[in-house]
Amino acid sequence: MTIATELKDLEKEMWRANREGDGDFYERVVREDALTVSKHGVAGKADIVPNVTKNENPFLKTDLSNLKVVQISEDSALVTYKATVTALIDDEQQKFQVLATSVYAREDDEWRSVFHQQTEV
Repeated sequence: MTIATELKDLEKEMWRANREGDGDFYERVVREDALTVSKHGVAGKADIVPNVTKNENPFLKTDLSNLKVVQISEDSALVTYKATVTALIDDEQQKFQVLATSVYAREDDEWRSVFHQQTEV
């Protein structure tokens, strides 16, 4: 399997875990010093894992398109794409799109999430 395929699959798994409130997956994959940047601000792992677990505004559907992987080094790469999300917000379904970038580092033969950024479009 190529690095591009591995990381595209991992990114899809991150969204699956988010949809299902699978904080344990995030606990395993997100590095301790990882950051996310979104319209809600900057958050670290200590914020990310509990928020995914709570799943207060569940994502009902997530479609990723135009996934591209740029390998930075043998053990680091970034993934960019557009995500179309349907979420349950205040008891009503809302659909939105984001442009996203994720950065991964390979440590002990496992890919770890280091950074994730979303810009709503």
